[in-house]
Amino acid sequence: MSTPTRTQRRAERLDDPRFERFRTLRARRLLVAALCGLLAVEAVLFLFIEASPVAVLIPLSLVIVAFVFCLGMLKASTRGIEELPADALDERQWQLRGEAYARAYRIGFGLLVLELAAVVTWRVLEWGTPGTGVLTAAVLLPFHVGLVLPTMVTAWSSRA
Repeated sequence: MSTPTRTQRRAERLDDPRFERFRTLRARRLLVAALCGLLAVEAVLFLFIEASPVAVLIPLSLVIVAFVFCLGMLKASTRGIEELPADALDERQWQLRGEAYARAYRIGFGLLVLELAAVVTWRVLEWGTPGTGVLTAAVLLPFHVGLVLPTMVTAWSSRA
């Protein structure tokens, strides 16, 4: 018997029957909502980081830990089809991944346009230089959203 590859082990771990309760459409959508909520809380915390860095770092650390656990459950709920290599997927999963990435790119582009519109508005209204918290949020949140958007779109889909 041959030793399973890293990809096979990862696929088996994501297909674990213990995660079956997270694979219903309702459970996946609740996880997506929870992840969105955690991103919103993270954004709010960044706004206060300049005023009280130490007081913000503890809740921010808790939000990040919750974010990682929620993302892990979300990936298990979709069996990892948005991240596994093509050879680990069947034809239906490959198609779902392609559709999810296409939707995620469209959503991500829309969010980027909104962020750029906010920057232009800020400049036109001459609100001055934003604080460190706003700048940190403007850099880190798009990174976090871009990182998890394909997983969120896959989980939100009724076909996943």
